[in-house]
Amino acid sequence: MSGKKVSRFIVLVAVVLASLATTVNAKAWGNCGNYYTVQWGDTLSGIAQLCGTTVYGLQAANPGLGYWAYAGQTLVIPNSTYYPPAPQYYPSPGRVYMIQWGETLAIIANRMGVSVNDILAANPQIWNANYIYAGQVINLPAVPVYYTVQRGDTLFRIAVRYGTNVYNLQVLNPQIWNPSWIYAGEVIRVW
Repeated sequence: MSGKKVSRFIVLVAVVLASLATTVNAKAWGNCGNYYTVQWGDTLSGIAQLCGTTVYGLQAANPGLGYWAYAGQTLVIPNSTYYPPAPQYYPSPGRVYMIQWGETLAIIANRMGVSVNDILAANPQIWNANYIYAGQVINLPAVPVYYTVQRGDTLFRIAVRYGTNVYNLQVLNPQIWNPSWIYAGEVIRVW
């Protein structure tokens, strides 16, 4: 065989092997269905690969997900036949909260007007109250939470502090007809 024929043969074999390698891992919308419950040790990239999507696809289908998932969390898996529901614009009885850096369950409980035991009862995946991390999403018990407006507060600052938005505050407080006009000492409902 001449050198030219050998090189053509090698190129042909390389092309065939490359085309087979890319089709071996192809999945028809993944193996996960519409939902996936995160197991201990799972990563977002591993879940994305298993379910035939991308990390960005998972984040888009699960608002507030960030870059970490915790065991027991249920994720919506995007595919061609399922679209996640539209976001809810007013608080539901069982709401979620993303833990910020430096927060403890005691700080969150004090801010939300509930006890640490109430938060633990709403989050069976937390086996030790001392082992929580920034970015973790937890369930909060459904109780109304009120806040007394302090000097210099705005609805936007209050909304950020409590993990909500100005629209939700206006829905919960129909007495506030202009979001720019709140005063110190006014008691408003934040959840």
